[in-house]
Amino acid sequence: MGADVGGTRLRVAVVAADGQLLSTREVATDARRGAAAVLATLAQTIDSLRSSSHRIATIGVACAGQIIPGRGVVAQAPNLGWTDVPLGETLAGQFSVPVTVENDVRAAAWGEFRFGAGRGAQNVIVVFVGTGLGSGIVLDGRLLLGAGNGAGEVGHTQVVPDGLPCGCGQRGCLEQYVAGNGYQRRLAAALAAGIPTRLVDVAGRDPSRLTATMVFDAARAGDALAMEMSNDARRYLAIGLANYVTVLNPEVLILGGGVIEGVPALVDAVSSGVPALTTVLARRSLRISRAQLGDWSGVIGAADLAHERASTSATPS
Repeated sequence: MGADVGGTRLRVAVVAADGQLLSTREVATDARRGAAAVLATLAQTIDSLRSSSHRIATIGVACAGQIIPGRGVVAQAPNLGWTDVPLGETLAGQFSVPVTVENDVRAAAWGEFRFGAGRGAQNVIVVFVGTGLGSGIVLDGRLLLGAGNGAGEVGHTQVVPDGLPCGCGQRGCLEQYVAGNGYQRRLAAALAAGIPTRLVDVAGRDPSRLTATMVFDAARAGDALAMEMSNDARRYLAIGLANYVTVLNPEVLILGGGVIEGVPALVDAVSSGVPALTTVLARRSLRISRAQLGDWSGVIGAADLAHERASTSATPS
């Protein structure tokens, strides 16, 4: 069984050993009701998929936020408003099966590695660009976690010294030039400074409504701010991912997320820019691909991780 708990949607599925979705459910998360209510909805949804033909052996949950390794605890999930929520322990107590909890981006990356665009490779980087920019890394067939379970934060690597301020507290982070929240911050700053741009009207004078697609459309129409933003996005995404590829030397670089789906120009920028900016050794074996599993990649990846880890852990992980 796999699940993906996001800020707005909760997805649950019975997942076969080959990654196929056998039965699925999707409901609204409604995080405003609090963690206990969301966990109750999650448990009810899981229970609704149980049947004599779909025996639950393990449960894997992909969850937005910071996960404490080996404990199944969601330490912080700003989109959900959670702090120190014992997600793994709660589900293990209700269903009496091994439970694995993993960060949603990392679980989705594992799903793409096992059953999507990275299938058959052993060294894979998966980058998702949406409201933010997240990434998962698989090296030598193993998911890279890092000492504090924080490996893969490429969105918070600096590409512009003393650049745009980021929500993480630093400046010049890649996320601010490529992801949705970055475009919105830049429009808000332009509004405050009185800079003329058609993006104000396109977004209905509400920066939170601005999308990457709107920015790139306005750039093609000649809007100066939109052109600056779109050029920055192409340039810095290529630079940031070229650095990533040079350091980790993957066989496959996989791109996914809402911004990637909505703006093909960014895929083109990466496909041409990354090989040009990496070493000969790094680009020789590199393949750049779009993600294949869509919205269910986190569910599939979490289910597979749970199955893999069940034999090595007796406690919620």
